[in-house]
Amino acid sequence: MKIDKIKINGFGKIKNKEIELKDGINIIYGENETGKSSLMKCIQALFYGLSKNKNGKNRSDFDQYKPWEDSDFSGKIEYTLDNGEEYEVFREFKKKNPIIYQNNEDISSKFKMDKTKGIHFLEEQTGIDENLFCNTAIISQQEVKLEKADTNAIVQKISNLVSTGDDTISFKKSMDMLNKWQNEKIGTDRTKEKPINIANENIKRLTNERDNLKNSKENLISYATQKEHITLELQELQEKKETLKQEKQVSNNNEIKNVEINLKIKISILLEILFFAIMVVLFALKKFGIAIIPAIFGLVTIFTTLKMRQQKAKNSNLDTSKIEKEIEKIDAKINDLKLKNTLIDAEKAKIDESLEKLIKIEEELEEQKHIKEELICLETSYLIAKKALSKAYEKIKSNLSPRFEQKLCEITSNITDGKYENVTVNDENGLLVEVENGAYMPVDRLSVGTIDEMYLALRLSILSEISKEKMPILFDETFAYFDNQRLKNIICHLQDENYDNQIVIFTCSNREEQVLNQLKIEYNLISLEK
Repeated sequence: MKIDKIKINGFGKIKNKEIELKDGINIIYGENETGKSSLMKCIQALFYGLSKNKNGKNRSDFDQYKPWEDSDFSGKIEYTLDNGEEYEVFREFKKKNPIIYQNNEDISSKFKMDKTKGIHFLEEQTGIDENLFCNTAIISQQEVKLEKADTNAIVQKISNLVSTGDDTISFKKSMDMLNKWQNEKIGTDRTKEKPINIANENIKRLTNERDNLKNSKENLISYATQKEHITLELQELQEKKETLKQEKQVSNNNEIKNVEINLKIKISILLEILFFAIMVVLFALKKFGIAIIPAIFGLVTIFTTLKMRQQKAKNSNLDTSKIEKEIEKIDAKINDLKLKNTLIDAEKAKIDESLEKLIKIEEELEEQKHIKEELICLETSYLIAKKALSKAYEKIKSNLSPRFEQKLCEITSNITDGKYENVTVNDENGLLVEVENGAYMPVDRLSVGTIDEMYLALRLSILSEISKEKMPILFDETFAYFDNQRLKNIICHLQDENYDNQIVIFTCSNREEQVLNQLKIEYNLISLEK
């Protein structure tokens, strides 16, 4: 893929600027503050748009590159793919989507549309999204400049490139992070106070409480049955008591009648005695001799009747006492049953309160079970992620690592005049280099410049592996800290027959021109003025 022409109507401090690029090496020369970085950012923005999100910065890219004057904030880029197809992309940076032309025809609708980021035309054509484009096709000074204190960081990036294909992603750190998240967000059988352990403990506790309350529910049924039996028994006792009270009332009435009869008898006896006494006196006076016989018979009859009535009254008194004792027994039993009924009501009230709690416990138990299910699903996701990560890691290592190592060996040999020819990557120790005695030592013992160049070469190799096109490579003051020999070596490498990428070097120095002139390599020079 080649960038043919860039037209900037307004972007940052650049206004009404046209730049034509050619195949091979292009040098865009300009002193500081001439807009080199803005031009590079404009190329990226024409392809992928300009974000209005700050992403942790003080200002968004949109605000940073909005023209200083109130002018046209737009531009156009023309490029040609490896198959010779030519495209033009016009973009107003205030709008989300560009207009894409082919043979002067608007073909924007042929590309996929993303509601957030807009049309992904370049990603469809090259397989490179904006993040990959920035990490591979654009190489700035900060990417290769390295102080001695930062050697470990750059070596780690090289190891990342070799093992994962991305210098920002470490397989080991990624796996450690997944394990950490899995432990923190889920937990294991060995952990305590982790979500899965808390959920299991809650489920166990709530299950026990629920089972106990279910036993109470069974007790409630038993209490209801007992209460029903007590109610029936109380009803029977009340009826029996009422019957005894009626019998007692009848007995009391009979007793009153007996008292009346006894009184009448006593009066009759007194009259009989009086009559008998009169008869005796008259008999003594010999006036009613024969009349004494009836008098005696009557007196005997009175005594016999009185005796019978007294016995009947005595029997009546015995029946009433028996009824009263029976009623007392019934009252005692009724009181016992009422007390038992009261106790049952109290226990039933407690159970009713517990049953209300049972509903809440069952709801909470279901919630905890749902939480556990989600945690199990999440754990499955982590396991799948780790398996996929391991599989991808092994695939990258088997497919890409040999090529990376071959490239490392080639570049390292060139820049060290054959001093270091074999470089390998070890999962445990990272990047290793073979020294003169055949032993392998960590690469961080090499010079800073050598490590820088290895990192640069790996980024170039990555780009060729992941893109459908031979992407243009933009260098932003990349070689400022390279010595002349290393600069010469890398330019020779970029002109190797295996490389056919368009090269665009942004620089404020003439060192690159001098090397190109010395090597008699043709290049396209573009000068920016303040």
